[in-house]
Amino acid sequence: MKKLLILAVLVSSLSSSFAELTASHTAAIEKLLKVMETEKVMAKSLGSGLKAGLGVSEDQIKSLPKEQQDKFNGAMEKVMAAVMAEMSWEKLKPGLVEAYGKNFTEKEALDVAAMMETPAGKLYVGKQGDIAVDIAKITQERMKELTPKIMQIMQSEMQK
Repeated sequence: MKKLLILAVLVSSLSSSFAELTASHTAAIEKLLKVMETEKVMAKSLGSGLKAGLGVSEDQIKSLPKEQQDKFNGAMEKVMAAVMAEMSWEKLKPGLVEAYGKNFTEKEALDVAAMMETPAGKLYVGKQGDIAVDIAKITQERMKELTPKIMQIMQSEMQK
């Protein structure tokens, strides 16, 4: 019982140390997120990631009859609006600040932000959104090949 109480106190103290950041640590993380253009990158990534997650390529959409293309595009606009509303910067930012705060000390966040403000850092920041889109496309292509295998495994396992 004594060991359990000690463990509970230890876990409680560890989790509470991560729960709240100081004002200066929060400011450092927010500066890092701003310098890294995280809001812009996430918005771009969400759009391309959603399309990749659907596993539907532009060629597949273009092969549909015009009426079906219009319906698909209309549905995608509604889906994107719903996703963007739920995944807005205002809703994501607190969680991102917490996640970055758990992984970067205040000093580390300021150091990385300073590095990202250098010419090389700015070059990286400027390209990361396009890289995220390219990665989503690569992932989409890999998933097209992998999906039949996944379905085969699932069917096989479900029939056991």
